[in-house]
Amino acid sequence: MRRLSVTRHPGKGPVAPPIFGAALLVILAVGLPLAAIQVAGAIRPDPATSVPSGIPAVSPTEAPTPVPTVSAQSSRAQPSPAIRALDSDNPISDPAWFVQAYEAGFRLYILSSTEFGTCTPLARTQAQLAMAIDAGLAIAAYTRDPRCWREGIAATGSFRIRLQFFALDIETGGPPLTRAMITGVQSTGVRPVVYTGARMWDDIMGAGTTEFSDVALWDAVPVQPGATAVAGLPDDPVDLLSPAPIPFGGWNASGNLRVGVQQHFERVFNGVNIDVNTFARSFLY
Repeated sequence: MRRLSVTRHPGKGPVAPPIFGAALLVILAVGLPLAAIQVAGAIRPDPATSVPSGIPAVSPTEAPTPVPTVSAQSSRAQPSPAIRALDSDNPISDPAWFVQAYEAGFRLYILSSTEFGTCTPLARTQAQLAMAIDAGLAIAAYTRDPRCWREGIAATGSFRIRLQFFALDIETGGPPLTRAMITGVQSTGVRPVVYTGARMWDDIMGAGTTEFSDVALWDAVPVQPGATAVAGLPDDPVDLLSPAPIPFGGWNASGNLRVGVQQHFERVFNGVNIDVNTFARSFLY
């Protein structure tokens, strides 16, 4: 603490006169601020305004610098606009297979619900759909022959209300698409989707046919006949625009992009042959 001094006694150092000392005690007793006491031409620094050396002064009225904040909404990772899907007509009896498919990134399972190329309902349809749902996958169905749509949907039983869509398969060797097929699927409460590719559509329906473009497209990328199965899954990103869409049938034009694309054929995942697809997340329920 700094000492106050007005006189100096030889040999004894600073001594406060008795009168001044008494006055000082009175001042302190009534609570007058020490900053108002003038001694030897100086004013004692006011603790409220004095700043230790080396620390920048801040005005008491200066607003504190705001701390940037990040909302929980903006900091949370946004979901991808597309999801990975698999389709297969092969038997799968192990529930763990579907769990592994989910862990591998698949979110939609599409199965053939009749015996291949026929209208005979596939007996294992509901068991496989149940395992897929239990693993967290959404489900959909198709039949190789689009004329078998009625039997294909009936084969799903009570799982019909869980179907994301039913695909009408328009490809080489099959019949052409009709409006009756589309309205028939709709009459069951299930969304129809057209599965086809640019080359197959032109061969079966005729180049320039656009009358079915009001139905969502599951686009098939051309594949060489007799292609052999490839072990393992593709490492390319989930992208609805890969490969680049080809306009045909009134699809893949402005405002009418495909909702799904079958990108890889005959891949082997844990011993089962599957096709690998990408679908728009916004299309799914």
